[in-house]
Amino acid sequence: MNMLSLRTIKTYLFSLMLIITLTLLWSVSVYGNEKKTSASNHAQQVKFKARADDNFMLTADYYAGTTRAGGVIVLHDCKTDRSRYNAMANALFQRGLHTLTLDLRGYGASVSPEFSRDIIKQNATDLVSYQSEMALLTTYWQDDLVAAYQFLRSKVDKNQGIAIVTSGCSAAYGVALAGKILLNSIVMITPQMTYADKERYKNLIDIPSYFITSAHHMESDQVAQELFAWNGSKESKIQTFKGSRYGYYLIAREQSLIDDISQWIDSTVTK
Repeated sequence: MNMLSLRTIKTYLFSLMLIITLTLLWSVSVYGNEKKTSASNHAQQVKFKARADDNFMLTADYYAGTTRAGGVIVLHDCKTDRSRYNAMANALFQRGLHTLTLDLRGYGASVSPEFSRDIIKQNATDLVSYQSEMALLTTYWQDDLVAAYQFLRSKVDKNQGIAIVTSGCSAAYGVALAGKILLNSIVMITPQMTYADKERYKNLIDIPSYFITSAHHMESDQVAQELFAWNGSKESKIQTFKGSRYGYYLIAREQSLIDDISQWIDSTVTK
């Protein structure tokens, strides 16, 4: 092989590596590096027990609303924590709503040596062991959400309603909460739900529901379309966006969508 051929091969390989590197950088820029919005100066970090017999402390940001306003619990998806939803919380607060953004147990600041997604990831020997430990962790979430509701209920006028915003995997737990406590409305951003979760939703009274989904994120889009078709509330609505953005990444660059969600929630909880 002559020197010209070697030089040609090296040039080709360099060009290929450059293309791959640029592609990876682009994907991080588009999907994994959206600018975080800081919690408002009006946000107060709060901690409360999940249950009286459980010393574990849940962490959340509470935004105090106006006297005659309703309330909202904002849940993150299973790949982020509450800090990613500050823009959502700020928009809800600007409408005067009492807003609670919660770190689910094992995420963000709601962690301990016993309950930590990061520790589970570090200790997992394979995917099966990781999934098993995460499944055990999430069994606490239903009671944790009841505690979050009770905290927010104590801040909101008894005549005003409470809604919940869910994202990805947290949709199933929002539905479970609605099965225990009468919520005024629920927002589902790219909902991730099993057959049993969907059946649980269908057994609810027709709760006003706002579904937000990506056309090319097939799993969550099918769930959203099915549940929207089933729901009988005239206040329910659905928005489908092009692409495959999921959870936080779908709303991160859509301030108009965040504003629309806030306006819709306000109309369902404030009397």
